[in-house]
Amino acid sequence: MAEPIESNEDNDMSLVHPSAPLADDRLTTRAVPIRPILERSETSSGHAWTESIPNTEHNALFLNYDWTKTPLGRLSNWDPVLRSYACMIFADSRGACLYWGPKQVALYNAEFAVFSGGAHPRLMGATFAVAFPELVADIQPMFAAIYQTGQAVSVDNIELMTERHGFLEEAYFVGQFVPVWGMSGNVEGVYNTTYESTSKVLSERRRRVTELVANMESYPVEKTLTEFMQALRSNPRDITVALMYTYDALVGEGMPNLTCSGSIGIPEGHNCAPQTALLETDQAGLIPLFRKARNSSTPVVINEASSDMTLFDGVTWAGFGEPSKTIVICALEISGNLHGFFLVGTNPRGAYDEATESSITDIAARLKLKWAESISKAQERKREAMLERLVTDSETRLQHMAHSAPVGMCQIGLDSRIAWANDQFYQITGHDRSKPDMSDFRAILAPEEYEKHDRLVANLLEGNVRAVREFRLKRGWKPPVSQEDDEEPYSTWILATNFPLIEHGLVKLLMVYVTDISHQKWAENVQSRNAKLATQAKRRQEAFLDVTSHEMRNPLTAITQLADGIARSVQYVPEVTPKAWQDVAEQNAAAADTILACAAHQRRVIDDVLILSRLDSQMLSIVPVCANTEKVVKDTIRMFSGESAMNDIKITAVKAMEPKSLQKINHILLDTSRMAQILINLISNAIKFTATQELREITVTYGYHAGIQPTKPPDFRTKYGGITWVTPTAAEHDNAALPPLQAGDDRLYAYFLVRDTGPGIDQDGINRLFQRFSQATPKTHITYGCSGLGLYIVRELVEKQGGRVGVASDPGEGSVFAFYIATMAGDEPEEPTKPSKTTAVANHTLTNGTADPEADRVYNILLVEDNLINQRILAKQLRMTGSTVEVADNGLDALTLLAKTDIWRDPSASPAGPAATNPIKVDLILMDVEMPVMDGLTATRRIRELEGEGRLAKRLPIIAVTANVRQEQVDTAVQAGVDKVLSKPFTTGEALEVIREIMS
Repeated sequence: MAEPIESNEDNDMSLVHPSAPLADDRLTTRAVPIRPILERSETSSGHAWTESIPNTEHNALFLNYDWTKTPLGRLSNWDPVLRSYACMIFADSRGACLYWGPKQVALYNAEFAVFSGGAHPRLMGATFAVAFPELVADIQPMFAAIYQTGQAVSVDNIELMTERHGFLEEAYFVGQFVPVWGMSGNVEGVYNTTYESTSKVLSERRRRVTELVANMESYPVEKTLTEFMQALRSNPRDITVALMYTYDALVGEGMPNLTCSGSIGIPEGHNCAPQTALLETDQAGLIPLFRKARNSSTPVVINEASSDMTLFDGVTWAGFGEPSKTIVICALEISGNLHGFFLVGTNPRGAYDEATESSITDIAARLKLKWAESISKAQERKREAMLERLVTDSETRLQHMAHSAPVGMCQIGLDSRIAWANDQFYQITGHDRSKPDMSDFRAILAPEEYEKHDRLVANLLEGNVRAVREFRLKRGWKPPVSQEDDEEPYSTWILATNFPLIEHGLVKLLMVYVTDISHQKWAENVQSRNAKLATQAKRRQEAFLDVTSHEMRNPLTAITQLADGIARSVQYVPEVTPKAWQDVAEQNAAAADTILACAAHQRRVIDDVLILSRLDSQMLSIVPVCANTEKVVKDTIRMFSGESAMNDIKITAVKAMEPKSLQKINHILLDTSRMAQILINLISNAIKFTATQELREITVTYGYHAGIQPTKPPDFRTKYGGITWVTPTAAEHDNAALPPLQAGDDRLYAYFLVRDTGPGIDQDGINRLFQRFSQATPKTHITYGCSGLGLYIVRELVEKQGGRVGVASDPGEGSVFAFYIATMAGDEPEEPTKPSKTTAVANHTLTNGTADPEADRVYNILLVEDNLINQRILAKQLRMTGSTVEVADNGLDALTLLAKTDIWRDPSASPAGPAATNPIKVDLILMDVEMPVMDGLTATRRIRELEGEGRLAKRLPIIAVTANVRQEQVDTAVQAGVDKVLSKPFTTGEALEVIREIMS
């Protein structure tokens, strides 16, 4: 319950009888009939009539108030009129307050509490004089008049200084004070309805200042600022102090660039406002805050919470004479350039809210507009003066500009003679200065341009407004970059812009501007040619994709059909006899041979595509090692043993006779994998073209040569004539992977010739060989099946090793494909005492290891492979050779299995003790690289760690099996500890060759 407010009047708190005269003898009564007292209906609470009042937080203040301590007394004793008006108070949607009795005791609704400010909630039950002591002088006479006359009083924007929001606030209200007649027939109370108009009054007051600024006339900048300060003085309550600074960015470095240009209320020489200052560095007064305002997108607000307000001590405050609680600083920027600062002090009896900020920024915006207008006026006057000076010499400058322009200009009279032309016109066109007649101008044009020129001149003389034409001149033009395939020299081209000068409807002159566009024409020609070449390359690539797809799908179809036939062969055995089974076995063996041939064909196509991609991405490297040339050639030929036997082709390797100085060379530096790829492509081509001939012979001849000049290859004479060598694409011609030559030494070259007895090639076909996606004839692919990449790859690989490639052929007789590469003699490697690491990939080629002479030896193999199909097939094939095979699904299983083998040492046994005896024997591991759980390289590293820890009785040979055989991938595998990398796909025979090489 709210505490009652004791009256500061006499302590007589008794209820005044309606018929008694009023205590204040200033108020008189009117003689009216006394109304009968309404019949009351009481309850045990004593005031049941209040049950109609809504139960709200504010209304509870009224209901719970101890009214017995006021002149109004207990609620149950209130007369019907007071009860009715009390109920109306709390039903009114407006702010409403009832002042009752001679002492004007107040009761009011929640809406009125908003306007009462600091008087709420002590206003409830208090007298007006106690609740609003600051308003008594203004309002009490009005109450007296209402009690005396019984007439309502209206107030419009009445100014009241009310205590609210924690300070004395300037406020304005609109409302009515209506007399209330009591049971006595006299005025016993005043019903006050009101709403606040403070924002409207302040807004109008501020708007007048803004309009004064906006309506100022255009003056020079100094007077504009003076008039602006005068406009601010018209609203002293809202603008208690003001300060204006101008900023000049063009003063000398280190000199003051801020100047105080006007103030209100701030004395000259005050500490907060130095007369001049340097904005960038000075710390005096408000200068640091000006820097902050310059860097801020919004005004800077100064108050006791953010700044030291003692800075403004000694300032004369306008308006109420009280210090402002808030100071605002605005940076005045016009078109992105800082021109000054504007400071204003706000109303101390008002809050700094959005409306206040908006008013200040609006005034600043109006000032900036006027300031900009003043600057524009000044600039305009300067411009006019400048133009007056320029008019006198404008003709001279125009002539100078015309003579210095980068385009040619010309005026032609109606007599077809040149009236005037600048130097550029003669330089661009090449026209003879001594011939002003334009009929001579035609002589510099290309003949095909004559008709276009004459038609253009005729149209201009008829008054056509403007014409732009390109003309080709007779004289040539040299492009900045010459092209090898330029068919003819380039001509000079000009772009002529032509228009007539027309006065009074008649043509007076012809004006011409010319520009040299030879460079643009050349660029257009180059671009067109490049687009044509790109289109051709796209078509060739699409044709290559078609051929490659065909080359891949054809053998795949055969593989599918043959495998299907093998799978179903048992179903078609006519009778179960040894002869029938033998026939099926022979047929299946033949089908398997064909499948192997198809797979080999597919593998070669894939290898060609992969090498092509490496060549395109500059990722193909040459890594020479010391190798035996004879062994590389024979190992490569051995790869074709099955294919040559199937086609009844004899392949022979022949070492050429060498000079005595070269006969002792057995080993050279050679990239064996790249060399094998070259020989594979040439031999596979030879097999394809020889298989259909009656005589089927292929001879691979190799030897050495010293002193070959890059520009003059050796002259090899063959039975098909001399070799036609292909011009290399690179300017430098050497094998960059080789060590540098010693002074005085000649470069050693290894050469190879692959001769076949195929159909031969005519000269037109020879010219198309060794090109990308190119074949000897369009029918080559249809007849023999080729991708068009093999010989291109041969050329690229040979040239990367400092050599050249060529061909000799006799149609109907055969062909010889020859190449040589730069190399160096190497020392014969020593016999290894233990298995050695190598980076070579075992698939198409074999490195210089020594093969095991015991071809029938069997091995104990641990096969680690996650693909169950590959695991089952390879294990079966290896077991058919007599070897024992244990399988593991991943690297972790392989490590687990090793603990059960005969080479595992018991951890509790001495490292030097004998190995534990286990039923599982293992000689080597075939390790797949890509596997789940644990991959092959991780397992290999762990195995090498176990060997180092003495947990394995011997070093275990490991062959990595993978399809990822880029050089960096092979190197990573070798670093992990593998002895050899076997490339997928491979045959069981190829796997056994690698196994024998490693185990030897």
